[in-house]
Amino acid sequence: MNETKSSVLEPQMYPIRSTFNIPEAPEKAAIQGLKPGLLGVPKIDPFYVFETERLRDLTMFWIGGFKAMLIEGDPSAGKTSFVKQWHAKLNVPLATVACSPDTQNYQVFGQMLPTEDGKLRWHDGPVTKACRDGTSVLLDEYNILEPGQASALNLVLEGYSWTIPETGEVITPAPSTRFFATQNSIDSLAAVTGRNVMDVANEDRFFYMEVDFLKPEHEEALVLRTLLPGGVQVDVAKSIAKLTVEVANEVRIAFRNGAEAIEKPLSTRAVLRWAKLASMYTPVLKAKKQSGLHFAIRRAVKMPRTMAAAVNEYITLATGFDENLDQAMVTQ
Repeated sequence: MNETKSSVLEPQMYPIRSTFNIPEAPEKAAIQGLKPGLLGVPKIDPFYVFETERLRDLTMFWIGGFKAMLIEGDPSAGKTSFVKQWHAKLNVPLATVACSPDTQNYQVFGQMLPTEDGKLRWHDGPVTKACRDGTSVLLDEYNILEPGQASALNLVLEGYSWTIPETGEVITPAPSTRFFATQNSIDSLAAVTGRNVMDVANEDRFFYMEVDFLKPEHEEALVLRTLLPGGVQVDVAKSIAKLTVEVANEVRIAFRNGAEAIEKPLSTRAVLRWAKLASMYTPVLKAKKQSGLHFAIRRAVKMPRTMAAAVNEYITLATGFDENLDQAMVTQ
């Protein structure tokens, strides 16, 4: 059998303070990535905000030489974007596998495909290529995978050599090869379907990380960084950021407390969309005595009527005015 080892990519050190915009990080603290110019590196989101606690855990995983990390949290808590932006900042290629109940091993490891002359030739899947190159793979919505398919990854997740049955080639993963799996919790209150309980032996391979939504100050900063480049006045942008984040957190609290009308939390993605729409609708609707914030939320998030009414009330309480810009009657 032939053994194939990965090629070595050229490393580069990145200062944590400036790379991830973490002012409290030690000045000389740095983390290893790769030199720019590689294919497959995610695009940097200029508005992305790294939260210190999340960054600390991923840094420990990265420098500790661990091979696989499982990140779990409510829908739209920023699990996937966190992994992608980490790789974007460090210039490390990241292959993403969108997991589904129908995902098969050949889609992950590779398969034999016909050539122009009628012969068969092996083509690497994302996992095999990452093992050769020493890069990363993101298995998105991991617990949607059929557990038997996930268990086929056990050897790879620990960095052990494995054999391609069709060719007899032995693949030894490069030391820098890493795997990330993101998933919604199977016991999440949110309406997520098709999640599986994974094999204990498979779960035991992972460094585990649980994430929540961004802290209010970080989420507000993200909204500001999204609105200001669009020409929104600073005071208006600050007001929209504060109100949208405040309402989103009230909705999240109500959701977790089992409020009957609230069927899902408001994601950061939804907050950004709502804030942008509110900044666009407010000047247009003000002359018509309508609230842009109330109007925009119904365009930013799909909600059943009962939830829309409840969220409307949260907006009214936060702003002090209703959909018609009339002063809200708040009972103490």
